[in-house]
Amino acid sequence: MATLAEFRAQYPQYDEVPDVKLADSLHQKFYSQIPKIDFYKTIGLGSAALIPGAENVVTKPAPEVSLRDRIMGVIETPLAIGATALSGLPVYLAGAGGPEFQRKVAEQIQYRPRTQTAQEALKTIGQGVEALKLPPIISGGMGASLNALAGPAMQQAGAIARPVVNQAVAPVRNALANVMTREQPAMQGMGAATTQEDILRAERAQRQNIRLLKGEQQQNLGQLQFESETAKNFPETLGKPLLEAKAAQKTDILNRMDRMAEETGAKGALSDSESYRTLGNLIDKELVSAYEAKKKKVDLAYQKARDANETKAIVDTQPLDDYLTSLAAEAISVPEINSIKAKLNAFKELKNGQVTVDDIESIYQIANKLGKPGETSGKYMKDIRNVLDQVSEGAGGDLYKAARTQRRELANQFDDNFRVAELLGTKAGYADRKVALDDVFKHIVLDGSKEQMQNVAVLLKKAGPEGRQAWSEVQGQTIQHMKDQLTKPASGELSFAKLKTTIDNLDREGKLTYLFGKNGRDQIIDLRDTVKDALVKPPGAVNYSNTASAMVRFFDTLEKTKLPFTSMAAETARKASLGKKVEEAVNFNALAPVQQNQNALRIDLTGMANGKK
Repeated sequence: MATLAEFRAQYPQYDEVPDVKLADSLHQKFYSQIPKIDFYKTIGLGSAALIPGAENVVTKPAPEVSLRDRIMGVIETPLAIGATALSGLPVYLAGAGGPEFQRKVAEQIQYRPRTQTAQEALKTIGQGVEALKLPPIISGGMGASLNALAGPAMQQAGAIARPVVNQAVAPVRNALANVMTREQPAMQGMGAATTQEDILRAERAQRQNIRLLKGEQQQNLGQLQFESETAKNFPETLGKPLLEAKAAQKTDILNRMDRMAEETGAKGALSDSESYRTLGNLIDKELVSAYEAKKKKVDLAYQKARDANETKAIVDTQPLDDYLTSLAAEAISVPEINSIKAKLNAFKELKNGQVTVDDIESIYQIANKLGKPGETSGKYMKDIRNVLDQVSEGAGGDLYKAARTQRRELANQFDDNFRVAELLGTKAGYADRKVALDDVFKHIVLDGSKEQMQNVAVLLKKAGPEGRQAWSEVQGQTIQHMKDQLTKPASGELSFAKLKTTIDNLDREGKLTYLFGKNGRDQIIDLRDTVKDALVKPPGAVNYSNTASAMVRFFDTLEKTKLPFTSMAAETARKASLGKKVEEAVNFNALAPVQQNQNALRIDLTGMANGKK
């Protein structure tokens, strides 16, 4: 069935008959079996004909497209595409002033083609660009702009000019079809509005002074795909700003960790082994000093008790005899048990079976030396010391009791504290340290429990200014260790997985809070989450061709058409469209567009007030 315009072109004698009247006559005479509204749509009249006052409208056919118009149209088409692409960003930004202001800006700076052929071609291309569903900042509203440039005359003359123009723009239409028919993955819209989650991510990153790309702030799959793909495919051109932004982001992250280490008061937190050895030396020095000072006080207390003859009292050793006898089997593999038994018997033989408080204290010191932390001997020697305390309980005078209390404190803080005893101890039969100085940090912070770490911390903090500085170095080295894990890959890339494992392990037992306080712990968790936003991409966001390549395919295919100047126009449009998208990705701030959102709301409300829905 011919359209109304085609009918008028074939029968010019009806040119003065209004559209509705002519359509009603044709419907009544030839197509009465078709519902009138469907007939209107079929002949191109549509529901607009039912609007009051439209009954006298006459749509006249457009004049025949001349050969000159066809040639000029082919020339105008690529020029108009390039000009529209270049004007896209100003037109898009002008939207902040409202639709009417945006329209006026577009009229002033956009090139309007004069020929019928160019207008039809621009309409076809504009529909194709809009079908790509690219956000305005990518296309600059190019699809809508090209459609607008096609002009109202196209609606009237389309039926007459379409066959000729279709032939001229067929390569362009084919290029668009080739792009649009390729399967695209379902994903969140690239132009999604800023959400509360976006704002929280942006605020968190801002507190850390770490820059995030737009996709990383929004965690938008389509935007992340664009950023990853553009940086990968165009590293020297369009993707270069993205690569530079990622390099700056890496610097931000590492600088943030350096600042956190400095805030602990540490002076020597470095990643090299010498730094760990220096820390080990410092801790060892402070612990040894603290132990020696404490032991000196204990020795003085015992000497006062001896001088007062309070350690000469006879004690009953039956509990110790019974316990040693019960360990006869264990003594085969733990010879230290027999050493204690032999010493006890020697004292008895020397004093006709009698054992004094002094003798018990001597056996106590021997048991303390024989027990090795972390080994079976350490367990049994500790049990023997406990039995010795029972044997001497209540014996002697006040001075002896005070000395014994101080000795128990020394044992609790150093001898019976596994982490501390290991640090102070040496390997059996050797002068070598049980824990190498390089491994002191690992021994205290990473391997031990929170309580064991606290024991070391308390001793250092009570040791005076140098001891407190040693603990600050432990805190700073903890941050440095996190940084070392983040930068561990030899490729130079950052490893979020290793950082996360380190932080989560420390946080699981409450070590982070003890090391840095609640506020410091929260800052570290914020850092972890911001690094995740920056480095971790959801499935499909990396190495998946989508938005950027769709645009590139469109422009590449357009370059291959036979239209004059198309290659230049396509290249210009490519740079303008992708360049604007890249610029926004680098400079986007989810905290900034609040005012824009308010303007958009104001415009919508104004539209509603004017009766628009």
